[in-house]
Amino acid sequence: MFALLQEAIVQPTPWHWVAFSFAIAGWALAALFVTRLVTRGGAPASTLLWVVVILLAPWIGLVLYYLMPRRLQLRRLRRRRNHLSWIEGELDRMRSVEAGPPHESALERLLHHLDADAVHDGNEVRWLAGGAEFFEAALAAIAAAVHSIHFEMYIFRSDASGRRLLAALAAAARRGVEVRLLFDAVGSFALKHADLRELRAAGGKAESFLPLLWKRRPFTLNLRNHRKLLVVDGGLAFLGGRNVGDEYVQDRLGVQSQWLDAMVAIQGPAVGRLQRVFVEDWYNAANEDLAVARYFPPVPRAGDDTVGVVQSGPDRDRQGLWWATFHLLTSAQRTIDLSSPYLLPPPTLLFALKVAAGRGVRVRVLTNGPAAEAFVLQQAQRSYYRELLDAGIELYETISDYNHTKVLVVDGSTMLVGSANLDMRSAHLNFEVAVVVPSARVAQAALATLEQRAGLCRRIDRAHLRRGALRKLVEGVCRLLSPVL
Repeated sequence: MFALLQEAIVQPTPWHWVAFSFAIAGWALAALFVTRLVTRGGAPASTLLWVVVILLAPWIGLVLYYLMPRRLQLRRLRRRRNHLSWIEGELDRMRSVEAGPPHESALERLLHHLDADAVHDGNEVRWLAGGAEFFEAALAAIAAAVHSIHFEMYIFRSDASGRRLLAALAAAARRGVEVRLLFDAVGSFALKHADLRELRAAGGKAESFLPLLWKRRPFTLNLRNHRKLLVVDGGLAFLGGRNVGDEYVQDRLGVQSQWLDAMVAIQGPAVGRLQRVFVEDWYNAANEDLAVARYFPPVPRAGDDTVGVVQSGPDRDRQGLWWATFHLLTSAQRTIDLSSPYLLPPPTLLFALKVAAGRGVRVRVLTNGPAAEAFVLQQAQRSYYRELLDAGIELYETISDYNHTKVLVVDGSTMLVGSANLDMRSAHLNFEVAVVVPSARVAQAALATLEQRAGLCRRIDRAHLRRGALRKLVEGVCRLLSPVL
């Protein structure tokens, strides 16, 4: 840049003056945006990263900044959220949850404080560790649907597994079931109009969430709907970590590697709260109001499980999912077992894990090894390892398999499972949903799966962390990028 300016001054030509003007404009805009970034507050790490990028390469930095979340875009999302308040009020009136049921445990009191409709008793929760187990159950539920099928996915592939599900949804629509499919515009970018033709021709509806041109205005690549949720007839729901694609169904990645994931199936009154999640997301995407009684039928007791529904998103002031996660980590007495494909923990949760280990809680974390992750992500993740090991936390990496499971089990008696990873993106940028199940039966089923998968991993010790100064530098630089990975 300085060379261009020097040449423009020494040997001025029209092209040199264009370059000079372009550089000056870039610096002027960079100064303006940096001033806005610094004065508006926000997380120091991400603010500093943007300042450095914009100052080093003004035009490139400004383009990237435009594609990433900005205050303007977040204000638009919150305005949409305010429009949804009347829908929530109508749902509360129908379900009569204003007074709320009595809650005994500290966890239930917290969830009720976050959302009067969050906690419901009388459910049956089934742990679905296998891909075929979940997809066969989902296909059976779709085939048996009578009234409505509401399906939202981050990734919906148009491979053999995706086409099979689309065919089942189209068949349900042809027999008169209301079918709505919501998919993320970026996560499901390969899903084309032609792939949805049969479903739409049968009377089903399909919409993308936050496309790049949302409400006729440019939107961001970075704020994504990461939820995986299927609600059938308002009384049966599936959620967890699985998207729609061959690897998620077959539990295979390539020829030899396994794809490790998990879902839960829920029957009972808590499904109504999960239906609300879809209703809000669908309104954002399609402007169709589903806050009517026929989508929220009375659901009888199906079992003895209590279920708390928690969600998070960039449009919310109180992030229920992360409040619940923090509470579980800080209230653990004996054991914490955590599985996440990415291990880039937000500072508060990192501190909670370390404090739990310091209190004598056995903390075990399962994540992915270098064979499963991109280089930058893996190096950023490994930059946390010594800090975690020094705190007494057990770390397990996959060897060749891919661990996509997002589950937390505390004291072998309470489980949280959903769509969120333990990283900055899920904590601050994505729309996520999960359920908290204080049931020893369900928690033990999840724990048995984690025990089995830990046997397929390698345990990380300090010998794995021996590296030279260059590797430490690479890890440190990659860690700086963790807010946007």
